[in-house]
Amino acid sequence: MGEVGGTISDDEKIWGFIGWIASIVGAVLVLILKPNYRYAKYWAYLSISFFIIIMLSGIVVGILGLIPLIGWLISAVIQIALLVTWILGIIKSLNKEYWQPPVIFDVAKVLGIEKYR
Repeated sequence: MGEVGGTISDDEKIWGFIGWIASIVGAVLVLILKPNYRYAKYWAYLSISFFIIIMLSGIVVGILGLIPLIGWLISAVIQIALLVTWILGIIKSLNKEYWQPPVIFDVAKVLGIEKYR
């Protein structure tokens, strides 16, 4: 939420992108290899949070998959929503934005993301 423009280097932007697009692996790489990149660490925390949400939604989708038709439809909507969220994150990470997606950001706050904004 909010562009930061020239305060973030292109290298840091790329690491933020890697932290988001490569899920938990990218996030861990950012946290280990680029500990001084605040923007990249912000996106790494979002990525870890998104990974947690994906794991939890996988359980829900698995349970809903047992319910014919309506369960399958709800599962499909959840999976599409996660894909759209991931794509939006890619775009926002490359636009040097601090994004606060609902639920994902709430989980990230528990992990300590606010110190990187």
